[in-house]
Amino acid sequence: MNPTVSIIIPVYNAESTLDRCLESILTQSLREIEVLCINDGSTDGTGEILKRWEKQDGRVRVRQLEENMGLLPAENVGIRASRGEYVMFVDADDRLLPGACENAVRLIREYDVDILQFGVKVNVAPGKDEACWKKLFASRDFTSEGINILYDCYSMHRFPNRIWNKIYRGEVCRAASASMPDLQISLLADVLQAFFFFYYARTFQSVTDGPYYEYYVGNGISTSDLSPKRFVDLCAASAILPAIEEFLHQENALENNHFLVEGIKMHMKSGVIDTLLSLPEITKETIDLVMKSWGSEVLYDFIEVTGLLNVKCKSRRNLVPALMNQLQKQQSQLSPSVREVTLTTGGHNAAQPVPGVRPAQNEEKK
Repeated sequence: MNPTVSIIIPVYNAESTLDRCLESILTQSLREIEVLCINDGSTDGTGEILKRWEKQDGRVRVRQLEENMGLLPAENVGIRASRGEYVMFVDADDRLLPGACENAVRLIREYDVDILQFGVKVNVAPGKDEACWKKLFASRDFTSEGINILYDCYSMHRFPNRIWNKIYRGEVCRAASASMPDLQISLLADVLQAFFFFYYARTFQSVTDGPYYEYYVGNGISTSDLSPKRFVDLCAASAILPAIEEFLHQENALENNHFLVEGIKMHMKSGVIDTLLSLPEITKETIDLVMKSWGSEVLYDFIEVTGLLNVKCKSRRNLVPALMNQLQKQQSQLSPSVREVTLTTGGHNAAQPVPGVRPAQNEEKK
């Protein structure tokens, strides 16, 4: 007999939080679950912890990846192995709250929808912007259908594109995963995953019930503090938009959804710009990496946002001529849509603000 819910946990070097996560799931009141743990090439004690839980509880199924493939391929392995009527996702440094599975199943059946979004408890570490995170995941009641699900998320920003504060019909997740490319990305993976889930869903319901999920910001195995590897991962995520455009092209839906694609592009660009703003110093190597991954237009927008924010620190002042030297080398490659940027000796003086670009909330955990 197939389980009611398949719970998918991508795991990478999570030895410090994994026991807490699994205990919260395996003590759920709904017993008819399977827990698919995808060990994404961990190099710490994660593998031994998973073996212990798999031996202890037959509902735990472990899949081992020989090398670190990234969040997206790991979760796709879990989706494709799932058997549940419904699917949920949990990060290895978060946990489900008591009664989460039972209540989520009850609600998705009650509303008879493909995707149901529920309330989240945000656990914010000291020094993080607690109000910002809690606002992002504030519960609200609304319904969406068809292509409007995508527009409500990426263009209207009615709800975040996180995949773990939702429960899905299993058939929707499995159909979406079959079409989803296995890009080796971790940061911003939710952008691509949610796009495919929402594309294949017919109905979506957000409710204020809960919270059913506890999200740890700044306490877990990943953090929003920037590291060199994290920045490289962010640049690797530039492959997401071309993958979405290619899929829509194959579906003969690209031309009719230009506004949607622009919304996703703006969403991702704002995340890159926000990350650049958080860097203590920007080197030539940083500029080259952003140029290669995201193109010159993002750097132009970054200069404009920097000027609009009146950022005065030394590293930002030194950044402007360095950026402009790099951009001038690329001038012939810029599309006509890229706006002119004027500079003054004392800093940046943009002709116009960048439409829709603002300092973004951190899109990736934590």
